Amino acid sequence: MLNKLENNSEKLLILIIEDNKGDYVLIEDNLLEKFSNIELIHHLNFNDAAQYLQQSTDKPSVILLDLNLPDLEGIELVKAVVELSFQIPIIVLTGYSDLIMAESTIQLGVSDYLVKDELNPILLHKSIIFAISRSNYIKHIEIQNNNLNQIAWTQSHILRAPLSRILGIVHLLQEHEIDSEELSFLLEQIKISSNEMDTVVRKIVENTKTVD
Repeated sequence: MLNKLENNSEKLLILIIEDNKGDYVLIEDNLLEKFSNIELIHHLNFNDAAQYLQQSTDKPSVILLDLNLPDLEGIELVKAVVELSFQIPIIVLTGYSDLIMAESTIQLGVSDYLVKDELNPILLHKSIIFAISRSNYIKHIEIQNNNLNQIAWTQSHILRAPLSRILGIVHLLQEHEIDSEELSFLLEQIKISSNEMDTVVRKIVENTKTVD
């Protein structure tokens, strides 16, 4: 995925939420200089962008967010977009440097905080590549965690039933006299439970192959 992004072979859909048309043109020029395979979606205010995020079937690869919009701004704007972003990486763009604001937005889940006057094609390109790569890595970790949780649940619940039956039969054999007919039945139950355990263990092994 990272190689595809760096080589521009992976198409990117970039949502730009920016009310200043001059700033938008500057952002567009920077993007087009480094990315050859992109589609830009532009909204001038939070409400229109929110409607797009809620209704569109096309999920943006990244969101470039101006920190001051006509209908919402600052931390409240960042919180609102993060809530609607569905884990889409967000890069905040602002007209002034504010370390406290930058730290606050990063803590909210924003990928990067860039000052517009310092923007250039290389900086914006690197920020987008890093944001998308980081987002993909987090999603990969979440999938791994889900797989591990499923494996743990299988081990603690599904595997416990046949094991408990086998232990129960062993207890009967140890504590009670068993005639040949009962012994044959119990041995068959051990066989059935053992086969069931073998099937579960094989499934666990297959699932572990998805965790890399």
